[in-house]
Amino acid sequence: MSHPTIKLIEKYLQDLLSHLARSDRVAKVSEQFSALRSNTERVQFVHALIEGANLFPALVEDFKNDAEAVALRQKGNEMFKTKNNEAALELYTKSIANAEKNSESLAVAYANRSAVLMEEGYFKECLEDIKNALCNGYPSKLKPKLDARKEKCQQLVQSQKATPYHQNIPCIPEEIRNKHIACATNSVEIKDNDDLGRHIVATKDIQLGEVIAVEKPFCHILVGKTSSHCRECLRLCYNLISCQNCTEALYCSKNCKEKANSYHKYECKLLKTFTLLGMDKMKMLPWKIVVIIRDMYDKIRNKDFVEDGIYRSGRYEEIHNLVGNDEKRPVSDMFGRCVTAAIIYHLMKQTSFFTSEDDEEMFQNLLLKHLQTAPCNFHQIFEMVEAEETVEIGAGAYSFLSMFNHSCSPNVVRHCYGTVNVLRAIRTIQAGEQLFDNYGYHHAVEPRESRRSSLRKQYFFDCSCEACEQDWPLYPDLPDLGVVALDCLDLERLRNGDIGYAQEIVGDVLEAARKMEHPQPNKQFAELQEAAKQCFALIGNVRRKNNHLLK
Repeated sequence: MSHPTIKLIEKYLQDLLSHLARSDRVAKVSEQFSALRSNTERVQFVHALIEGANLFPALVEDFKNDAEAVALRQKGNEMFKTKNNEAALELYTKSIANAEKNSESLAVAYANRSAVLMEEGYFKECLEDIKNALCNGYPSKLKPKLDARKEKCQQLVQSQKATPYHQNIPCIPEEIRNKHIACATNSVEIKDNDDLGRHIVATKDIQLGEVIAVEKPFCHILVGKTSSHCRECLRLCYNLISCQNCTEALYCSKNCKEKANSYHKYECKLLKTFTLLGMDKMKMLPWKIVVIIRDMYDKIRNKDFVEDGIYRSGRYEEIHNLVGNDEKRPVSDMFGRCVTAAIIYHLMKQTSFFTSEDDEEMFQNLLLKHLQTAPCNFHQIFEMVEAEETVEIGAGAYSFLSMFNHSCSPNVVRHCYGTVNVLRAIRTIQAGEQLFDNYGYHHAVEPRESRRSSLRKQYFFDCSCEACEQDWPLYPDLPDLGVVALDCLDLERLRNGDIGYAQEIVGDVLEAARKMEHPQPNKQFAELQEAAKQCFALIGNVRRKNNHLLK
């Protein structure tokens, strides 16, 4: 189904600039915009320009459509017949999302998906789909076949193997928990100065492989994987259930569906339009933050923040204080973000979200604020698929992780367990030494000038890490120590996703890496670092192979 009146959100900026150019107003508007000092003033100014040019996108109604659901289900049937179960499952899930409430098409879509789940050995999930099919009026004439499937699944469900999405999340023991940073160990502290801003420094020696922090995001969103992951918790799930009113939101359980209602009651009406506008994670995550903190608007307005001496990842105050580099942004960058904020605000006015003009102004202020902080601070949530492929499934606002400065040769690495980010040392870190994350490309895979250019464009700084200052070579040209990194290391087993092997070998990999850490850089240490990262990745979020499905 096409929507010719909706364009990608960036095109509205181009259209507005073209409109201003035709009336020879670009220079005047730029001068007026540059004089504005508050986020609210900027958004309102641009909103008036878009309104005057009659350029706002229309809200696209999202509705269930049995005809669309049937068409998707029939395509799923074709895939199932050819044993393409992964494609069939996705099409049946989309059919469920499009089917009208309590309709036969909804019931049949659930039943057909249950057949795929049965064939793939997901007996528990199959039974849940069968239950949903029967609850939605599955045709009586087709019930004998469904009843037979149900009976067979009930016999087999106890034999279903547990396939955890990730291994147990590391836990920081109470005796080493940081008294001032809720998600971290006592091996680090937050420092602040004019040159480095807020940054993280080691309070004691940190060993390679040591867990430094286990952080939950203040807020997170799903990116791209709408037919295989829960919109609320991001869990991989093959029997998602749909929002009753829109076709965009799918959940792993009724509990997640109810939990999401705090924000989905506003986005439900807007999601189809957001999707057609091409709203990416750097727009959707700021939007969600500003929506879920609505009850705090008065507190933010009055600057009534809690100061208890503890840095807490689950608290909005920490997100509010992240740097957005607004003073470093060129006028064109800020103007473009204001166009985005104005369009989102315009669409939000068509929901029940706003109850006062003060709330509208606070929404404008905070939305533009977080549209600026997002590119510099928010982090990917990812999973491993098949061999070494890492796929982004979401994005999160992690306030503690946001305080790590960058290096092209970082000494920490992040891996995801659900939406939780676990931070480990990937080099030995001495007491008093700064901890560095990597914002872009590693020195071994991208030339220095390319790295610096990317960092300058997104983060507004010129990288002066040791790898850049000394212009360390790419991996093929790294100095070779002339020894085997680790005799017993079977990289093929890691590439094939052997979790048991990863857990077994990671200790040996870390020990070998400690012995070959100097001199820097060297090829053997780089190889062992990558092997350690692979081991850690395999005990985080992973889709595992099972016949045709990746789970």
